Amino acid sequence: MVTRGGVYWIDLDERRPCVVVSAGDVLDVDVWQTHVVPLTSNLDRGGLAGNVLLDAAVTGLPTDSVAVPLGLELVDRSWLGERVGRLPRPLVEAIDDGLRAVLDL
Repeated sequence: MVTRGGVYWIDLDERRPCVVVSAGDVLDVDVWQTHVVPLTSNLDRGGLAGNVLLDAAVTGLPTDSVAVPLGLELVDRSWLGERVGRLPRPLVEAIDDGLRAVLDL
């Protein structure tokens, strides 16, 4: 089952990690889509507006990473691969804040 705040591997332009940001109510519905925010290992992007630095110990990934809300994508759930972790609520909320900033909500 796909979960909000879950960290998954996905094959987009290349294999990369992402975090699911769709609302739980949306994920409970039998639809094939979900919203994801890509993660990058380029820590220099951590200082950009809306981005969130994520420690490897929290994500389950081998290195620290940065969530990039500007890269928000609607993807087919079948593209999600292995779930490697789940972010705690404060980090999901920080990504939500980043989404609000980049989308001017």
